[in-house]
Amino acid sequence: MSSSESDDDSLQLSAQTMGALLEFYKEQEERKDKLRQIEEGDIPDFFEENWNMSQFWYSEETATSLAEECIRAAGCNGSIACVCSPTLYRKLRKMDHNCSLKLLEYDTRFAVFKEDFILYDFKNPLEVPRDLFENFDVIVADPPYLSEDCLTKTAVTVKYLMKPNGKIIVCTGSVMEELAGRLLGVNKCQFQIKHVNSLSNPFWCYANYNLDSHCKIDL
Repeated sequence: MSSSESDDDSLQLSAQTMGALLEFYKEQEERKDKLRQIEEGDIPDFFEENWNMSQFWYSEETATSLAEECIRAAGCNGSIACVCSPTLYRKLRKMDHNCSLKLLEYDTRFAVFKEDFILYDFKNPLEVPRDLFENFDVIVADPPYLSEDCLTKTAVTVKYLMKPNGKIIVCTGSVMEELAGRLLGVNKCQFQIKHVNSLSNPFWCYANYNLDSHCKIDL
């Protein structure tokens, strides 16, 4: 290889490296701008799904139907907890109601919602604030993983949060039907969960009351 060819390779590599660095710094500046906007109260309308966290957002129709039902079921000045269900929480925030809301979620991006956000890891189901004990009229839980361990530990949290005679809605795969019923006394509803991105496993709602008499079927 001639010295001129070697020099050309070095120049080409330097140009590629410079391009990567410029792109990196551009992304860093964009992140800083976004953080500044959040600190000033400008909360983003959209959060990308993080599939490494098993995040799959509901369709607009599903989120709206569930939110309307939660507001109805909670009643005037009621309380609603969204456990691992940020899609529903975000929809509820945009709707007109006088219910109090809490989002129990592992993804710290949602800490932008400040006092509504509670850092939650299903692996430690009772590591939640003590003042939330038996505090909620309606609890919607969407366990992030289709596993017995995940659903069982999430159920512990739900029972801790729920008021006596509170309403439970669980959004999970059909393979978890028997376990969900045994742990939380919920039954499969006709209302089917739809996601923005289609999943291979069918998802349904399970509730401890007759949800279908109020919530429109989303088929």
